[in-house]
Amino acid sequence: MIIRIVGAGGLGREVHAALLAMGLDVDSFLVEPGFASKPVRNLAVQELTFSTQDEKVETEFVIAVGDNKARLKIARQLGASRFRTVLHPAATVGPLVKFGEGAMVLGAASFTTDIEIGAHALINPGCNISHDCTIGAFASLGPGTSIAGRVTIEEGANLGVGVVVAPGCVVGAWSVVGAGAVVVRSVEPGTTVVGVPARPIVRRQPDQL
Repeated sequence: MIIRIVGAGGLGREVHAALLAMGLDVDSFLVEPGFASKPVRNLAVQELTFSTQDEKVETEFVIAVGDNKARLKIARQLGASRFRTVLHPAATVGPLVKFGEGAMVLGAASFTTDIEIGAHALINPGCNISHDCTIGAFASLGPGTSIAGRVTIEEGANLGVGVVVAPGCVVGAWSVVGAGAVVVRSVEPGTTVVGVPARPIVRRQPDQL
């Protein structure tokens, strides 16, 4: 079994560091055709061809791409491949916390109890997630985000640095919450909110999500 990281930028290097902290070795970084470069962290940077899953050596992938929609696209293109869940040993994880395939926890985040983290979700260092929360697939929580109890973050939602979400709120699918915002009421899907308290500045139609 080998591990390959899709993406060789800042997030890719953070994922590499987390995997090393877990005691795991990484074989190489993979990037889109035309973007292969010199080695990163002394590892080869190769082109991702989507035939990689057919290789003779069993491979696990981590999609270390910050753009949530791009992460979804790559996961679909990789199809039935196996994905490595990344859980940094500095994270504090309580009972009944579940992590989906390919989810990434990059540092000292805190998860209390009865929490579900979806596939390929990205949890940055310093996040605090309270009881009975659901973080959807392909969602992203910026560093220092604090999520109170009974909150649902739907698929692909993107929460910036230092966001606070009050108890019981729902942050809709593919919405964006600006850095430092305080969410005190639910956010509709495809909406961008900013400020304290968070207020909408952009709403997209369902066919634009």
